[in-house]
Amino acid sequence: MIKRRTVILLGAVTLATTLGAVAAVIDRTAETRTEVEAVRLYPKLEDQAAEVQQVQVARAEGAKDGTVTLLRTESGWVLKERDQYPARTDLVRKLLFDLGQLELIERKTADPTRFDRLDLADIGAKGSNAAQVLVTTAGGDKVVDLLVGKRRESPTGGKPRVYVRRSDEKQSYLAEGELDLRGGPVEWLLREIVNVPKDTIAEATITSASGEVLHLSRAGKDFRIDGMPEGRKVKSQYSVNNAATVLDKLLFDDVRSAAGLTFSADQGGAVFKTSDGLTVTLDFAADPKAADAKAEPWIRVGIAAAADASDDARELAETASKQTEGWAYRLSSFDLERVQATAESLTKPAEGS
Repeated sequence: MIKRRTVILLGAVTLATTLGAVAAVIDRTAETRTEVEAVRLYPKLEDQAAEVQQVQVARAEGAKDGTVTLLRTESGWVLKERDQYPARTDLVRKLLFDLGQLELIERKTADPTRFDRLDLADIGAKGSNAAQVLVTTAGGDKVVDLLVGKRRESPTGGKPRVYVRRSDEKQSYLAEGELDLRGGPVEWLLREIVNVPKDTIAEATITSASGEVLHLSRAGKDFRIDGMPEGRKVKSQYSVNNAATVLDKLLFDDVRSAAGLTFSADQGGAVFKTSDGLTVTLDFAADPKAADAKAEPWIRVGIAAAADASDDARELAETASKQTEGWAYRLSSFDLERVQATAESLTKPAEGS
């Protein structure tokens, strides 16, 4: 005779199995496969590319990556969300090209209650994970208005796939083709601030907010701390060299217009000089929006070439000055630590002292 407890356990297992099957059916319904003849979603976009004035990748309020708005100007593409900082033209062109090549290959759900399963809910809906791609001309005509959802790898190793839905339609599709929407605004920018070859850097002077001055000078392949504090020794030669050569391929984590920022010696600063006549100055400004006085500062870059500077140094100064003038940058925590190094942070007590 089957015990009551056994019956209850069997019933629980059956219920769990049934619920799992129902969930699987719902998921399959959201992705019900209905093949369509492969057709390009925006076949005329390639011919309209020259007329495009704005490309926007909009996301729901509070989304991690945020909205990206790229504008075409006389001098090239710029990013609206970063005070119109120059954007990577190659990425904009590639996105427009890829949108034009995108092909619909399967018809999916047209039920709005199931859009969230494909990350295709309207971006105005709470918790939406969709990205809405809007491409408009100078005249305001929308040539693309598309919701982009989850990605899928091709089962045959071919082109990647992605779920899409025209914003004014309920029908969703699985599309085939490259479509790189990247992430937040900064990922659409060339992040290099300046690139001074490390083997040309001769000395660096770093001044802390408290007024303490650290001077580093080249001694062969390495740098030394001039005026080493008594009873201290270098903690890591690697760290000393890193502080002196931070300008080698220096990248930013964020950027904004320098207008409205107050650059002051009270915030510290740094000066780097090269053997071929280049001087690079870093000025610091507190973040006016930060409530915490210890918040990471914004940094302004000044570049000048001496009268007897080499041709390479002059060319670098001219190019870098045009790129950095009027802008302020936020560095990674690693690079910020390098440009705020002190004699104390680079040294440790000498043994026996």
